Amino acid sequence: MNVKVRRLWRLAVVIGAMGLVASACSSSTPSSSSTTQGSSSASPGVAQAQALVNKYLGNPPFTSPGPSFDATKAAGKTLFSLPASSSTAFVNVVDQAMAAYAKALGINYVDYPNQQQQSQWVQGMNQAISDKANAIDLLAGIPPEQLQPEIQAAKNAGIPTVDTNERDPSQPTQPYIAAYTFAPFNLAGQLMAAWAVSQTQGKADVLVVTSNANVASQAVQDGINAEMKRACSSCKVTAQNVNPVDWATKLLPTVEGAISGDPNMNYILPVFDSMAQFIAPGIVAAGKSGQIHVASFNGTPAILDMIRTGNVVTMDVGENTSNVAAAGLDQAMRIMLGMTPAKEQIDVRIMDKSNVAQAGVPAVSGEGYGNAFLAGYAQTWQVPVNKLG
Repeated sequence: MNVKVRRLWRLAVVIGAMGLVASACSSSTPSSSSTTQGSSSASPGVAQAQALVNKYLGNPPFTSPGPSFDATKAAGKTLFSLPASSSTAFVNVVDQAMAAYAKALGINYVDYPNQQQQSQWVQGMNQAISDKANAIDLLAGIPPEQLQPEIQAAKNAGIPTVDTNERDPSQPTQPYIAAYTFAPFNLAGQLMAAWAVSQTQGKADVLVVTSNANVASQAVQDGINAEMKRACSSCKVTAQNVNPVDWATKLLPTVEGAISGDPNMNYILPVFDSMAQFIAPGIVAAGKSGQIHVASFNGTPAILDMIRTGNVVTMDVGENTSNVAAAGLDQAMRIMLGMTPAKEQIDVRIMDKSNVAQAGVPAVSGEGYGNAFLAGYAQTWQVPVNKLG
């Protein structure tokens, strides 16, 4: 069988397996692997893991990130948004929500569409400087290290740069960034691990699929490892890496190989839930539907629908896109007004069979998290909540 035929055959397997998922349910090659296994009793840890899961099953409460302020004072200022990629659904939804909140407050919100190219990010930074923006927001995934000269040039021109939803508070920061709106990547990893431990009653045999080209991947993996060590040191944890550019071609064979090599595997934890669309077919094709399940992080609507209609993906740690937008805007406004950066908190909610329908049927980004965050930010910004929609 030649290379072209093999590729066509594998594509057919993926497409066919995705169909099986639906019916059953009504960079480089993976560059790293590691395995850890302990021996102590997991029973006390199972209860702790279940308690952690229970804590995040309901609508998130709101905690104000800092002192309230009159957000109308930011009216007329220009916030230049440089999203990580205009072709990524999550980024687009956050970008649009932030634009809507900014418009409601009278802020001039400038969006710079791009296709995740370094040269385009540089061009965007240069345009923001030329336009004399009041602040620049690196939105949802641009590592500031890749734009240090441009960020410094903006700073020299009196334009601060903020970073939204790109890294976890446990990760290193850069002094040339005026403020960070951190994302709960480490917490998400803890919740994924706690879910696997509680669902298997302390007998988890887990494959963690990382994506190390993304800065946040390590924080998610660290959270998984920490919770596994705390709650179930006797559980087995194996890790494989597949970077984002290889998801469509490398995730399926990685999963197939891992399943073949570990007949007792019962959970796969991809660090980002969009990976599940390539992982689920591998589970079904291996005849392991019902034995091996998937839990992940992000709250992507298509993956939430897989929870609602199927039995392969059982849990997703959802991140409220509207909350991400409000938190990022809150931080940017504080910087534009010369205030001290706030301690932003982007909330998450565990979505499973019991509550996933609250995200919509079919699921919708930003649904299923309640409205405490919106009322909370309206109070923090000293504006009526109906002003924000």
